[in-house]
Amino acid sequence: MKADIITIGDEILIGQTLDTNSAWIGNFLESNGVQVRETTTVSDTKSSIEQALSRAIRYSDFVFITGGLGPTKDDITKKTLTDFFGDKLIMNQEVLQRINLFFSIRNRVVNKYTRQQALVPSKCKVIPNLKGTAPGIWFEYRGKIIVSMPGVPYEMKDMMSIVLKWLKERYNLIEIVHKTVYLRGIIESHLAEMISDWEDQLPSEIKLAFLPSVSCLMLRFTARGYDRNYLEEIINQKIESLKLIIGDYFSEYQKRLSEEVVGEILREKRATICTAESCTGGNISKMLTSINGSSDYFKGSIVAYSTKIKEEVLNVKSEIIEKYGVVSEQVVKEMALNAQKLFESDYSIATSGLASEEDQDGVKGGTICMAVATPKSVFTKTIILNSNREENIIRASNQALNFMIKMTTN
Repeated sequence: MKADIITIGDEILIGQTLDTNSAWIGNFLESNGVQVRETTTVSDTKSSIEQALSRAIRYSDFVFITGGLGPTKDDITKKTLTDFFGDKLIMNQEVLQRINLFFSIRNRVVNKYTRQQALVPSKCKVIPNLKGTAPGIWFEYRGKIIVSMPGVPYEMKDMMSIVLKWLKERYNLIEIVHKTVYLRGIIESHLAEMISDWEDQLPSEIKLAFLPSVSCLMLRFTARGYDRNYLEEIINQKIESLKLIIGDYFSEYQKRLSEEVVGEILREKRATICTAESCTGGNISKMLTSINGSSDYFKGSIVAYSTKIKEEVLNVKSEIIEKYGVVSEQVVKEMALNAQKLFESDYSIATSGLASEEDQDGVKGGTICMAVATPKSVFTKTIILNSNREENIIRASNQALNFMIKMTTN
């Protein structure tokens, strides 16, 4: 079964409100055996809604609509749907009673605008709103199901559980199994080349998606059918054969976020870590401390942004800075080792570089040097990034954490 999702609202189109509804609905449907064909966002106009609905009905079995069911004049979804299906609005006493109770509990008065929310199309099936006042509406049209729900996320999510129950009572939905594998140290194009022959031999039930991110490269396996155990088994078999091809690129710690992986490694080793950051401005320490329980292993951080702090607090020798420059592997090596001593930690990560795109003092913009100090040694490397300042900081922070993972697991 296929579904279309339509979100309605000028505030979404102009970027004033972020559309989280379609992403949530898409994930919810896929997890429950309904494949999403298309997601569309349209303005609060009758023609736009009708055009999107006509297209969705033509190609999909189900249509899920959010937005435009409120009490104000710009909420035209209900009236538009009523006209589209040649219906009329009637007062639903059950909905009205629920609205009256909702308001009385909160010591508020039901005015004429709120009362209008109890008007529903005569041919629809009402979806109760247990979290708010605007009911959802369920239409059946030429063998298709059209569901319209409020745009308020928590109201919509509650209704979707009801909608799913109704769908499962009528349809034999297929099983959809997703499994994601996390890889580190390899880019998308190189992986594609490495596993090309293996990918060509995947069973027809399996679809593979490459999902790059700043922290890792993800491979998502999706299998569709009616036997869930079989689908899970063939995915697991293919993952095992994949490991033999990609070797060390397969992350032993199957976590999406690099900071999660670092935390897991440190807990296993019962070790501690600190950071000494220049160009990343404390972002690495922010990432590490975003993990619950990170106080077990994170000692602290020094944001040594200026040369003076590098020299006076981190004790980086001035002659090293003068000879090699602050953006150098020699300097980050000293930063990492001295921070490790200062915080009495087992591991240390240090960064220094140019986060911006502009060249400076003969150093190319985006050049980042990093170091990882371990109990036995210290490792350094230099990367050159080509994004804007904000992106370069994020990417450099992730690469520093991945460098730490590599140096502690090899």
